[in-house]
Amino acid sequence: MLRDLLVENLGVIQRAEVAFDPGCSALTGETGAGKTLLVAALGLLRGGRADRTLVRRGATEARVEGRFELAAGHAAGPLLVESGALDRLERDVMEVVVSRTIGDGRGGKVRINGRITALSTLEQIGSSLVEIAGQHEHQRLSSASYQRGSLDDFAGEEAVALAGDVRDAVRASIHAGRIVDELRAEERERARELDVLRYEIQEIEGAGLVPGELERLRRDASRLEHAETIGTGVASALELLRAEGGVEESLAQAARLIGELGPLDDRFEPVARRLDSLSLEVADVASELRAADVTPDPDALADTRGRLDALAKLRRKYGDDEEEISAYLERSRTRAAELDATGSEMARWEGERQSARERAVAAAERLSSIRRDAARRLEKALTESLGELALPGARVEVALTPRDLYEGGAESVAFNVAMNGGEELRPLAKVASGGELSRTALALHLLTSSREVPTLVFDEVDAGVGGRAARSVGEKLSRLAETTGAQVLVVTHLPQVAAFAHQHLSVEKLEAAGRTSAVVRPVTGTERVEELSRMLAGMPESGRAREHALELLELAGRPTP
Repeated sequence: MLRDLLVENLGVIQRAEVAFDPGCSALTGETGAGKTLLVAALGLLRGGRADRTLVRRGATEARVEGRFELAAGHAAGPLLVESGALDRLERDVMEVVVSRTIGDGRGGKVRINGRITALSTLEQIGSSLVEIAGQHEHQRLSSASYQRGSLDDFAGEEAVALAGDVRDAVRASIHAGRIVDELRAEERERARELDVLRYEIQEIEGAGLVPGELERLRRDASRLEHAETIGTGVASALELLRAEGGVEESLAQAARLIGELGPLDDRFEPVARRLDSLSLEVADVASELRAADVTPDPDALADTRGRLDALAKLRRKYGDDEEEISAYLERSRTRAAELDATGSEMARWEGERQSARERAVAAAERLSSIRRDAARRLEKALTESLGELALPGARVEVALTPRDLYEGGAESVAFNVAMNGGEELRPLAKVASGGELSRTALALHLLTSSREVPTLVFDEVDAGVGGRAARSVGEKLSRLAETTGAQVLVVTHLPQVAAFAHQHLSVEKLEAAGRTSAVVRPVTGTERVEELSRMLAGMPESGRAREHALELLELAGRPTP
């Protein structure tokens, strides 16, 4: 419920602080005193459009702040946590402070529990905190979704739960269907890509790549291509090394001669050893040259060149070396596996779509049956209630029209009314005046089984009402608060309505230093009698009016001085 309201620099209100009690509260005052501004302030707290012209002359901005207490499990809880306004859902009472500023020619700001918040977030949260029914607040009542929801509320908890099941299942079916459509639209491209990947994988795997093979093939190709040149060079080198008087023979002779000098002069001993070593090394080199296979092999050369050409083709397409080609192969295998899995994914989503639709159909069939029964009962109850609210000729029809399954079920729901006897039934939004809409909203609130919005505001529900009908309005508003636990705020010009309120707030205009300001104060005891007398006769001091005011309070069961 709304505990406190602070309004600053909004129209004629310079500063007003109002503490609201549970139950039914009446706001009364002369025309133009500022009652409408309080309703406008509440509209701002629920995310309504800001009118910068309402900023008080001389002020740079207007400010509205409301402190709400919400029961654990209230619908706004998850949204408050999601927006960061609450750290976690409370197990007991949640306190929410909503503030909003309107700049004079500048943008305003929205804060929830001190945290700057987007206006769109406030619209979501605010609509679950305050509901306003009045001359300019009839759009919700006129909307098909609101009428459908009102019928389900009237029908009871099972209908509300089934409506939620239908909505969720239809949304799930639509979501799954969109994914299936997207996958199907991509199927041709996916098949083409998969064919290419499979060809590439087969080509790379068929090549049988071996690490280091490319470098080895390059060496083999060079050897085979220059076999004759290599053979000639080897033969010439062997000739120089092994021929008579060649290097090998000369080194051996030199080693023998120097070796003979060692005993004579020890300086030659290391030289002799070095010559022996050189002689052995040359002999070893000559042996390796003789063992080298330098015979030209055209077949081996052709095979090597063919393998290099095959690898060159892979390198042009998949990477510069074996490592890059192998990495490309792994990526292709992974992607091919993903594409192979898409077929099963499409089947899974198709199954989910069908399953969700079956759930929606089953819930919608049961919901339709409940709605048909509830529609007849609501027609009767709403017609009777409107008769008690000074609309004796009103008739109501709750029309159910079958249609294709959608989030709202298997039928559309429309409230058709005739507000006067002899008139045709027509859609509520096209027939009812603002006052009639307000009273229809009041009747609906009284009849629906549960409401999630804790604070209900009725602006001018008494339009065109007087006498016994006005008393009935007051009784019904009081009963609404008492039976549902909702907080009811009613702006009224009728003393019969105000007398039934549990709390009475008076809005007055005061003038000081040439400026007019509105003040809001609770009136009790004698002051309440005086305010009711003013409303009755325009004369708070009138004795007869005071007697009538006391009579109204006694009739309503409210305290008298």
